[in-house]
Amino acid sequence: MVIRVPKWLLLCVSALLLSQGNKVVDNLFEYSKNIEIFTALYKELGSTYVDEVEPGKLMKTGIDAMLKSLDPYTNFFSEYQAEEALMERQGQYGGVGCRITLRNHYPTVDYIDEGYAFDIADVRLGDQITHINGLNLKDKSTEELLTMVRGAPNTKFQVLLSRNGKSLEKTITRMAIKTASVSYSGLFQENIAYVKLEEFEQNACDEIEASLKKMMEKTTLQGVILDLRDNGGGLLAEAVKIVGLFVGENKSVVTLKGQNVTGPKNWFTPNKAILPNTPLVVLINERSASASEVVSGSLQDMDRAVVMGQTSFGKGLVQNYVSLPYRTQMKLTTAKYYTPSGRCIQRLNYQERGSDGQATVLTQEKKRAFQTQNGRKVFEGGGIDPDKYLDPYQGLAVYKWLEKELILFDWANDLYNGQPDTIFTPITDAQYNQFVSYAIQKSQAAMQAKWQKAMTSVYSDTAFIKKTGGFQVNQTQVQNHLRSELMANKTTIIQVLNKEIMMRKLKKTDFFRTWLTFDPETKDAAAMLMNVQAYQKILKP
Repeated sequence: MVIRVPKWLLLCVSALLLSQGNKVVDNLFEYSKNIEIFTALYKELGSTYVDEVEPGKLMKTGIDAMLKSLDPYTNFFSEYQAEEALMERQGQYGGVGCRITLRNHYPTVDYIDEGYAFDIADVRLGDQITHINGLNLKDKSTEELLTMVRGAPNTKFQVLLSRNGKSLEKTITRMAIKTASVSYSGLFQENIAYVKLEEFEQNACDEIEASLKKMMEKTTLQGVILDLRDNGGGLLAEAVKIVGLFVGENKSVVTLKGQNVTGPKNWFTPNKAILPNTPLVVLINERSASASEVVSGSLQDMDRAVVMGQTSFGKGLVQNYVSLPYRTQMKLTTAKYYTPSGRCIQRLNYQERGSDGQATVLTQEKKRAFQTQNGRKVFEGGGIDPDKYLDPYQGLAVYKWLEKELILFDWANDLYNGQPDTIFTPITDAQYNQFVSYAIQKSQAAMQAKWQKAMTSVYSDTAFIKKTGGFQVNQTQVQNHLRSELMANKTTIIQVLNKEIMMRKLKKTDFFRTWLTFDPETKDAAAMLMNVQAYQKILKP
């Protein structure tokens, strides 16, 4: 078997060398040498390896490993994957309308879009997807799953679900996915506008503008809450225009810096403001990323908004798509985002890795300080730090434990699956007592598993550990402590449980309208807007 390096690869490298001018002359020998080594290695594998290899699969594996050493956002797409990616970017793909997380080796549904394929087929939160068209999904990556569930609208596939230990088979019909960027907007406390932005898709700015103008017709707004929590980003152009709604035109929002940036390097607002002076709070959390950080970071740098919540994700890398031969594609990182103050919002440094191979993070001592327009200190290299931190767990360690271990999520799924068609009613005392018993049982099992894993990593002789009965968690101590914590914080935990049930039983609009009256972070944001002195003190210390 003879393998030759494709001509397109040599042509691409030659074009790269020529395009970089004098800089590449110094590296010409290194490029040529390593291509020659790669060619010889690829040929030897194909001709003499003990088993027959698939040239395409081998090349794809090598490319993926090479790109993985750079950053997780630089990817190669095969012909099929490239078509899928193009359809997604153009908004023409068919899908199911869900978000999944990998749990116990299988994809588990943790969010469902109302009115889309999974919702129509009665797929529920917490359902594990074990098979698609007969293919076992154990340990399959998210990317592999996406290629299976996406496709042309109105096409069908079979899915096997696991729910409460029972298997369910469903036929899913893919639907054209087109969701609104603004999932909810409305008046909060009569004269404060609330806007929940899910993503930065095309027309996101127009949706926000229309929502605000509708509320402005009803009352004089005392403030605006722009909720970017859990917003993973989207189109940069929309982020820049959204900033323009509050600061006006021709204001610098973000700068792109890289070795060879194509297109605009400095992005300025193109639109006029509709609320140039109305107090503004932006809510963020650890899942607010990319375009969300451009909006919150630039408004912070301009001292135009008070940012509240938790430190954002810290994705300050820009990607572009490049066409390659044979209808393949590459998405590669070409630049970094810099806010108006000059700080980069990227948290992980993929060019510097620790002994474990993980990207490094700047310590607080090494972060450079920058200044907002009013002279406030802001720092690079760690996402966007809020002006006012809000503890998502309200200072309760037991709340954090229950959420991180998915105990709240699982219990709500069990309750909903037992009575899916009933209307929402608040959690009763009897139901809360059932939850306490459930939480104790799940916590004891989780703690025992964590303790066993930790101890076996320290003591390698697992056979001896098993013979002696292993290391055991004090179950009575866990039970007494957890019961005490749950009863002492009953009001807060019931509130969280009510939220989980509402998410399953109410339509999205009804959910937001009801939950926002309880949501402590939204209430804190509203209190900030109502307190003009406190608001100004943050922006003009």
